[in-house]
Amino acid sequence: EASPAKPRVLCLHGMGINSEFMSTLQIGMCSFRDLCDWNYMNGPIISDPAPGIENFLRYIKDKKYYTWLSKSSDGKEYKGFEEAQKAVEVGLEKIGDVDFLLGFSQGSILASIVGEELYKKGQLKGVILVCGVDSKQKIDTFTIPSFHIVGKMDKLRKRSLRLYNAYTGAKQIVEHSGGHKFPAYNEKDIRTRLHSFCQRYSRPLESKITTTVGARKTSEKNSKPT
Repeated sequence: EASPAKPRVLCLHGMGINSEFMSTLQIGMCSFRDLCDWNYMNGPIISDPAPGIENFLRYIKDKKYYTWLSKSSDGKEYKGFEEAQKAVEVGLEKIGDVDFLLGFSQGSILASIVGEELYKKGQLKGVILVCGVDSKQKIDTFTIPSFHIVGKMDKLRKRSLRLYNAYTGAKQIVEHSGGHKFPAYNEKDIRTRLHSFCQRYSRPLESKITTTVGARKTSEKNSKPT
């Protein structure tokens, strides 16, 4: 008897890194790397590398770094929500159907916004948010099932908790012992709970992700983020 297919996940990286960094040094080194069929894409905006990753750059070949959203001149607000949403949707068109979105740090903002849209259309089962952050100025609530991984020592922990509180549907939250990063390989309990979450929402998707971008074109004027 054939083994059941692994859940397909599209991963959205954090600010100032890239898909190779995420696949090699984040997903690739944590305890749940073999749980899912992980897929990756880069954000739409080229940026400087994130602070603190200099010591790891020798492990990756891609020396371009990306972000999803830019900041206003005073640094208090994000800009470019519509462009980032479209970039994720184009990525999904290329990758095909996925079961979950995973967002790390800034990527969790896009995973939440796009994930909620797809969930309401029956095109996504849930989101996985690692060291997620709220968008500060966008006040949203989310009903999509969610699995939140929060760093106990993370300086952005309060923003992770604000994002968690914005979810009103079925949700779980777990802590890892470190800071703003993925949990260590030896934190097996998180692997067990994530596996359980993925299995719980393993029902077939109601519809395919094939016309997401086209469907949004007629409603973009009414869906502009504030």
